[in-house]
Amino acid sequence: MSSITAADAEGWSEVDAFVRGRLEATDTPGAAFAVIEDGRVVHQRGFGEDGRGRAVTPDTPFLWGSVSKPITGLAVMQLVEAGRVDLDAPVRTYLPWFGLADPDVSGRITVRHLLTHTSGIPTSASGEIGDRYDNAPGALADAARDLAKIAPATAPGDSFAYSSAGYAVLGALVEEVSGQPFGTYLHERVLDPLGMDHAVATERDFERERVAPGHRFVFGSPVRFDAPYDTSGVPFGHVGGTLRDLTRFVRAELGGGRLDGRRVLSAKGTADTQRGHVDSSADRYGLGWSVGTLKGTGERMVWHDGALPGHHAMVVMLPDTDRAVIVLQNAYHPLRAKEFGDAAFGAARMLSGVAPGTTSADPLAIVLPWATAGLAAVLLLCVAAPALRCLPGRRAAAGSRSRRRIVLTTIASVTAALTLAALLWWVLPSALGGSISMALLWLPDVGWGVVAAVVLASVLAVERAVLAVVDLRRQGSGGSGHAAEREPSEGDVALSGAATRPG
Repeated sequence: MSSITAADAEGWSEVDAFVRGRLEATDTPGAAFAVIEDGRVVHQRGFGEDGRGRAVTPDTPFLWGSVSKPITGLAVMQLVEAGRVDLDAPVRTYLPWFGLADPDVSGRITVRHLLTHTSGIPTSASGEIGDRYDNAPGALADAARDLAKIAPATAPGDSFAYSSAGYAVLGALVEEVSGQPFGTYLHERVLDPLGMDHAVATERDFERERVAPGHRFVFGSPVRFDAPYDTSGVPFGHVGGTLRDLTRFVRAELGGGRLDGRRVLSAKGTADTQRGHVDSSADRYGLGWSVGTLKGTGERMVWHDGALPGHHAMVVMLPDTDRAVIVLQNAYHPLRAKEFGDAAFGAARMLSGVAPGTTSADPLAIVLPWATAGLAAVLLLCVAAPALRCLPGRRAAAGSRSRRRIVLTTIASVTAALTLAALLWWVLPSALGGSISMALLWLPDVGWGVVAAVVLASVLAVERAVLAVVDLRRQGSGGSGHAAEREPSEGDVALSGAATRPG
């Protein structure tokens, strides 16, 4: 296909149809979409509903998830250019209390390490300090202080490990150096100068703008999720606003840190944030931006996506052609992340004249919720099964087992049940990239299925142990005094029948 120009109404219709198709494929209730070319917005529109029954428009507020990170990167670079922060200075120069569980490693972590996700802070630390929805004074610094119990995964500078926790520390650093709450600093130095009039960076903003609720998925269906704001998570995930707000930030990024005569960062500083500094899972990572090439075109691409429980955002910039695509969505599923990214990546490819391409649905996203629910149902039946021992014949059958068999089968069943519970509680959530608390927040159907299965497996283990004690005591009482009475077994009946059967 040929590239699309600003005046090509038919071309925009094709792109809109593609974006709408991706929203339908992921069952996303609502989204906002914009295209920027040559420093101006050439196309924008809304799709679907906002979760409150109103149509999504370019003025509908969303949360932007990790698209907050480039904004935090810009804020840090402002302090660098003002001579108040040195990228290669240890973080403790500005936050003397900062540290991980290893003091030696902590002292060698620099500001640049945090910006490029090479500090050694493990990705899993994000689950330890993130999504706490804490709006108390000092919440951000408190979150960063909690890293003191986290062991580093590597030495600083050794390897890339994406970590929202590191950006929480950067937010605390900005607060300490500027003497202002992080959200206040963003408003005064970034958001307001760029004319982002409805941007969200504080709890008060969130309430004033009435940010659209997100949607999580329960057995494949989107379910509205009205989460509170999280002041402790602003630097890495809780900046938000309307589509129009985000287009202004992106226009400033494409404009070398300048928009409508207002400069928030030098052209050199802006270019430095958009330059790949370290190898990452997404080709390269800069100072807040992912850097790579657009699949199918080979164009240099500077981009970032962002997700919160119920929200997804993506910015794809093609600086060499002064073009960008933005998609905000009020739904998200962690196991279908690539599908949610298709709308922005595909639209960007269409603008460059190539086929958009799509990602196939991950079967795990469909199977896992039902598998955990099914496992819980099976365990419930196993827990209920001993009630059958009260039926005629069952008690006698249990009493006919040897003590050795009772002990061995009990050890096997209790061990199996407890092992299953441990695997479900720790191993499965870890394989999904988090903890059980994160699973409950991001994948509620899977999370509650796991909790139910773990509880039932634990009950099953206790139940089997108790029943074994009862059986052993019954055998003991039956072995003294009068011979234990028992009902005839199937074998006795068979022998009796053979003896009385005519020859």
